[in-house]
Amino acid sequence: MQIYRQTSKALDIFLNRDERLVYALCREEISDIVLAQRTQLPLDVLNNTLSGLLEHGLIEIVASSQSAPSQPADPQPATPTPDKLVAIKAQLAAILKAELGERAANFLPEIERKQSLGELEEWSRKLVIKLRLTLSQKAANALEARLQSLFA
Repeated sequence: MQIYRQTSKALDIFLNRDERLVYALCREEISDIVLAQRTQLPLDVLNNTLSGLLEHGLIEIVASSQSAPSQPADPQPATPTPDKLVAIKAQLAAILKAELGERAANFLPEIERKQSLGELEEWSRKLVIKLRLTLSQKAANALEARLQSLFA
């Protein structure tokens, strides 16, 4: 998850509809998850829009959950990480099965491919967005609530 906000750079280029929408929402700090919810743009469109606005210097990344946990986590837990990763993968699979039933089978191979807790957490957060936009708002909300305790 990343948090964005507008920079002080003057808006001196023409923005398309999606870019204007995202740019306007970035007046205050906002996460990519909330942007996806509020804009209801497909993830690839949202990511391309954010990339374009970043390239033009109109928005900036204020915080990123990918970089913050990985720096302190690398030096210390060399041995506990694999055990914890296996346990969290199993818990996440159980959560998906409980919330999605048979449809969870589509996501289980992807869980097993993840090599680190950070990668698994990032994928899980994106899955919440995907579920919210495609399958089930109820399942997405339940999964998101359970992810809070899983990755805390």
